[in-house]
Amino acid sequence: MSFTKGIKSILRRNADDVVIVSAIRTPITKAKKGGLAKSYPEELLAAIVKQTLKLTAIDPRYIEDVAVGTVLQALGGQKTSAMAIKYAGLPHTSTLHTVNRQCSSSAQAVTNIAQGIFSKQLACGLAAGVESMTMDYFETRGIPNRTSPMIASSTVQEALDVLMPMGRTSENVSQEYNISRADQDEFALASHMKAHAAQKNNWFTEIVPIEVQETATSATTVVDRDDGVRSSLTLDKLASLPPAFGKGGLTTAGNASQISDGASAILLMSRQRASELGLKPIGKFVNSTVAGVPSNIMGIAPALAVPKLLSLTGLGKNDIDLWELNEAFASQSLHVIRQLDLDMNRINVHGGAIALGHPLGATGGRCIATLLASMARLGKELGIVSMCASTGQGYAALFVNEVFE
Repeated sequence: MSFTKGIKSILRRNADDVVIVSAIRTPITKAKKGGLAKSYPEELLAAIVKQTLKLTAIDPRYIEDVAVGTVLQALGGQKTSAMAIKYAGLPHTSTLHTVNRQCSSSAQAVTNIAQGIFSKQLACGLAAGVESMTMDYFETRGIPNRTSPMIASSTVQEALDVLMPMGRTSENVSQEYNISRADQDEFALASHMKAHAAQKNNWFTEIVPIEVQETATSATTVVDRDDGVRSSLTLDKLASLPPAFGKGGLTTAGNASQISDGASAILLMSRQRASELGLKPIGKFVNSTVAGVPSNIMGIAPALAVPKLLSLTGLGKNDIDLWELNEAFASQSLHVIRQLDLDMNRINVHGGAIALGHPLGATGGRCIATLLASMARLGKELGIVSMCASTGQGYAALFVNEVFE
């Protein structure tokens, strides 16, 4: 298996390219009080799969494998995800596996399906992601409720740091890399303002409406809008918020990503299969990388994953038109941007997770869908999605836009 390298090769269209024919997401809503709070994760996943089938009119039998990114669900989410795809109409021939690379799980799901297509194990697959943080986060807050006493009492600090709350890792990044509270609040405000502009102008074309029904006999309501965006937010309001992770800290509820519910789905296939099915590609997956860093400063990881990706693809940072960086925290986002010396005007042009929310297992796909929508709107060719992930990991992937409005 070989991968394209260099901008001319990357932009060239070949029959064995891995293309994306659909990239959609649910609205992202606040955990516990948002529009999707009463929906089970399998209901959200079934809804986004149904929408994929509806929008593409693909015969479900062509979807050979499904990868679902999910972080918090019991038993790895495999059984509930299998229930969801079958309920949505996929046949028993559509196999399924779940993926847990923490915050980048559904992005890794895209990579898994793409690798299957590159290696000709399959011609078409669906990469999805889902999280109901309402139902699966608050009991454990993402920390295992059972660990080995021997390891937990050891002096291997890196092993112990794996369990560090994410907010503490944000504080570590702030301290180690001198990221001020004022800069973090300004970054957070910009995220909300960009997201508000995108909502106002109907730029979130990747969103599909979701019908919510509490019981089989209750009335349905339609959720069609992200509900975490605060159009009236100000720097004064952000500055008034107390530290969320200890006295004297710099991370607050206002400059960190929101706890949210949502789902995403990316339908990938070979260009040849897309042509055979009469489906028009909206983008192309080129390649992806991962990088490891100390768990206690996990947020810096995109600053290592991105250079690996650029080296692998033979590109420079200035070749990239748009960047979608998951805003786990303003602290780590700013460090990555400064370390890579990126143009702020090219980053998260529709806002990011601080404004939109971060439903862990769905976020990678959300970022990809948002990137493709923004590239199509602005007529840009190349884009990168990157994000940090708990336990000290970073993910980065390169995409080509194939829709020019």
